[in-house]
Amino acid sequence: MRILVISGFLVLLLLPVSWAEQPCSQTDLQAAAQRAKADQARLLAYRLQDEMDEAVPAPLQARIRAFKESLAALADTAVQCAPVDAIPKAIETTLVKLLNANKPVVNEVYDPKKPPQLDQIYGDEIDVKVTAPANMPKIRLVTISFGIECGNDTMLLAYELRGGHWQQTLRWQSGDYKEISGAFGDFFAYQVVPQHDSGDWLLVAAHGYPWCTSRWSAFDMDIIQSASGNAPQQVIFHKNANYLRDTEPIMKLVPDGFQLRVETGSMDVDLMTRPVIYRYRVFGNQVVRVQPIAINGRDFVDEWLQSPWNDAKNWSLPSALTGLEAVHKIFEAQENQKADAKEIPYYTYGPVRSCADSPLHYQVQLDLEWLVDQQTRPGKPTFFQIQEDKNSFIMLSASDKRDPHCTGRDIMPKH
Repeated sequence: MRILVISGFLVLLLLPVSWAEQPCSQTDLQAAAQRAKADQARLLAYRLQDEMDEAVPAPLQARIRAFKESLAALADTAVQCAPVDAIPKAIETTLVKLLNANKPVVNEVYDPKKPPQLDQIYGDEIDVKVTAPANMPKIRLVTISFGIECGNDTMLLAYELRGGHWQQTLRWQSGDYKEISGAFGDFFAYQVVPQHDSGDWLLVAAHGYPWCTSRWSAFDMDIIQSASGNAPQQVIFHKNANYLRDTEPIMKLVPDGFQLRVETGSMDVDLMTRPVIYRYRVFGNQVVRVQPIAINGRDFVDEWLQSPWNDAKNWSLPSALTGLEAVHKIFEAQENQKADAKEIPYYTYGPVRSCADSPLHYQVQLDLEWLVDQQTRPGKPTFFQIQEDKNSFIMLSASDKRDPHCTGRDIMPKH
């Protein structure tokens, strides 16, 4: 077992791949189902301390781990029992029947006189989905999720037809977690990314962090190379970022890669949120973020400022990189020192103006105030010059001086 620590409380578990090569029997299938049901029963019996108990103590971690192991073993056996030409729906139907899964969600009416339910939470609401990517018909993807406090936890298994047998070549799930935020839940999205005409493929998968209260959370995204021969599966790319849970993230394939759209936080304390596009070009083990990264010029500036310089420089005018990097570092330093600083920066976007020298040139104003001992004092605004391109923008310059060409009306007034 190999464990890769991703963040302070999130662990990605890279498990040894099991190979489903031997013929199965219905006896094996029923036995695997009984083990899963027994582990589920132990998990359902766990009693919470209160209505929003986000802690996951060691005994509960052990029950979750055991349930995942038995679910994976059942999935292995069900796929192993399926014919090589089995359609995904047939495998899904088998698993749903064995696990009594995919029940309709019942929305209970709140009753203040009814005591809160503190058990039958973990392990409830099992959901099974089996698919075959349209671009890779010899792959079967199995996702199994189950309820936890204030959310769910999901695992994904991939099977590939090799040598006339279905073989498990990828398994993506969380490791043990001390709080529910460590589960692979909240949202769970994935796509198979083909590697041109070679027949090889990568899996991109993303999940949110479950919480009981806040609408703000974070997500992890991994690009995983499946196991092959004696080589285990491998994470070749990892991304962690914040997002808002109000809007469902959307992942889809695009030419040469994929993109994920989420709602994220804006530097502007009045706007608070904005959409962002995480679009990547994937070629072998090379993963590069490309445009579009935003849907308008103001959001482009916001994402340019919040992205690592290694990404932001790719969206900048090459001849202006030295000056732009200096500005980028100033904003990065101001954001990093917020927690301990005596003066806290507060940003708001001013006018976004068109410019007379080119119909593709725009100026985005970012205003600054400093909060000092509950009092504010004005800071200098920054004027970002950007150029619009097809589905993208280029950062031209940034300074505390207005461009005299940019006196057009405010095309993005805030109301």
